Amino acid sequence: MRDIPPRYDDIGLVLSRFALATVFVSGGRHVWRHPEGPAQGAGSFLKRCRSAVPVLDRFTDPQLVRANAAVHVVAGAGLAAGLAPAVCATALAGTLVPTTLAAFPFWTQPEGPQRVRQQGDFLKNLALAGGLLAVALDRGRRSRRTFG
Repeated sequence: MRDIPPRYDDIGLVLSRFALATVFVSGGRHVWRHPEGPAQGAGSFLKRCRSAVPVLDRFTDPQLVRANAAVHVVAGAGLAAGLAPAVCATALAGTLVPTTLAAFPFWTQPEGPQRVRQQGDFLKNLALAGGLLAVALDRGRRSRRTFG
């Protein structure tokens, strides 16, 4: 195969994957080290999940939060490295749904600054999910990509 210099759009794709990944690796590392706060915040959400999925009763809230954090770190690192980016992006998008619902239920908050803050964080996570879905669905260009 002949050597082809990387295309600028391929460099942009690599940089965008890296930017997405840093959010998950950084946040996942923090939650792994300090799961108590996120576990407490996710308590009512995890209680509802346990009623729908009884096997979750085997795990404590901090264990479930740490498992989610582990996926964020591992899949985020894989995404940053360009290792199976579609798989990593899909895993991250899948974990982003419960993370967002547990952490930012703005619809349960009364009008005021807390609700506005949670709604903003919810929308930021929605934007992250959109970026991850773009990576996961990037099938048309994969065959001609030379970098990343």
